[in-house]
Amino acid sequence: MFIVQGFISGLIATIIFDLFNQSLKYAYNINKPKWFILGRYFIGCTRGRYFRESLEEDDEENNELIWGYVIHYLIGIFYGLFYVIFNILFFDYPSLLAAYFFGFITVFGAWCFLMPFAYNLGFFASKSDQQFNLLAQNLIGHFVFGTGLFIGYYISI
Repeated sequence: MFIVQGFISGLIATIIFDLFNQSLKYAYNINKPKWFILGRYFIGCTRGRYFRESLEEDDEENNELIWGYVIHYLIGIFYGLFYVIFNILFFDYPSLLAAYFFGFITVFGAWCFLMPFAYNLGFFASKSDQQFNLLAQNLIGHFVFGTGLFIGYYISI
């Protein structure tokens, strides 16, 4: 049962995360994550290309946007499973505090893996001239993701 709950929690959290980013795009013209680059990066990894100068300037891959979204949702579901298992082990109910903790922890995946390798921005966006904005936007987005984890788990009970 916890696998279904984790799947639902991660799926709903990722949908809420995407809706939040979409709303930022429409309301404030803040760029949303470029999932096609994530897809391009992982497609390249299957061919043994782990490091590249600029993925935005690389050749387009077939179905890179679809693969980017698939990987994005699989990662969200993976985090959802861990969140539900954590709650089952330490709480008798969905914990909002644990959800925010997970939101905070998951942002390190973006800062220490996606930014330096997929987006070529360096660890913690150190190569970007908008480092603070990117880090703040990621942190807020991942707290929204944490809220989605809580909502998804609460719904699935």
